[in-house]
Amino acid sequence: MASKNNSSSIFGIILILALLALNGYQWMKSSQLKQELTSQKSQFLDLEKINTELDFNYQTKLEELEGMRGENQELNARIDAQKSELAKQKQKISGLIWTQKELGKAKDELTNLNALADQYIAEISKLKSENQVLTSQNVALNEANNLLNDEVSVNKKRISSLDSVQTILVSQKEELDQNNTVLSGKVDIAEAIKVNYLEINGYDVKDGGDLSQKSRAKKVELLRTCLTTETNLITPEGEKEFYIRYTDPLGQIIHIPDAGSGSFTEKLNGEEIRYTTSGTIDYKNKETRACLDFRPNYQLSKGIYKVHVYQNGFEVGKGDFVLK
Repeated sequence: MASKNNSSSIFGIILILALLALNGYQWMKSSQLKQELTSQKSQFLDLEKINTELDFNYQTKLEELEGMRGENQELNARIDAQKSELAKQKQKISGLIWTQKELGKAKDELTNLNALADQYIAEISKLKSENQVLTSQNVALNEANNLLNDEVSVNKKRISSLDSVQTILVSQKEELDQNNTVLSGKVDIAEAIKVNYLEINGYDVKDGGDLSQKSRAKKVELLRTCLTTETNLITPEGEKEFYIRYTDPLGQIIHIPDAGSGSFTEKLNGEEIRYTTSGTIDYKNKETRACLDFRPNYQLSKGIYKVHVYQNGFEVGKGDFVLK
């Protein structure tokens, strides 16, 4: 009987120890879970904090860049490109925060984003300052040009009143000749009739003289350049000569004297310009459309042709066309 009681006591003790061990294990696991939850919560708060900082800094920098827009299209395009780069950097940081959970790398990249944005803002600010300087210089040049014109007018009056003084007359004449050369070039440029639109087509010439539009080089017997001029109220009305120069796909100027080709001196730099064909247009100080034809005496080759148009000694338009 005593032996049975002893066995029961031992079993009870073992059971109690087992329960205590189980409770201890459960308590330890519960403690570990609490620590893990606390750590995860802390990590999430850190990630949320840097994400909030990212959003705030990103929006702030975008607003600064947007506030620097102006009328200069080149600067505005630069701002758009910089905003696009900042958006890519922000997307990269967001991936580090929520996808990769790389808090340290995200902080480093956020620092880089801020530095990059500050660099962009400094660049735009510098460019705006430089543009302002250039604008001021242009204003100053215009004022100087007006003064120069006034001086030319004054010098003309001096020459008229000082004809009896030969030394002064010679000195003033030399100065006046120099100024007149500059002004003459400006007048010539102003009187040049610019071309707003060019259209070049190839044609096959039928027996009756009818034209059939073609795009294949081997079937083209005639090139027709149709141009639309701009309105120029400075140049006098009347017949105006336009010169057309074609350059073939190999870079050679098409120049056939027997087909009307020739050359002239460009007024801008004194260079001799060879042209392919020419023709006159009755110009009435308004937008005018006219076509000039050219018939080469050989088969044209396939490729891209360049076209340059000249008038009054200056280039007034250019374009290109393709023959298959």
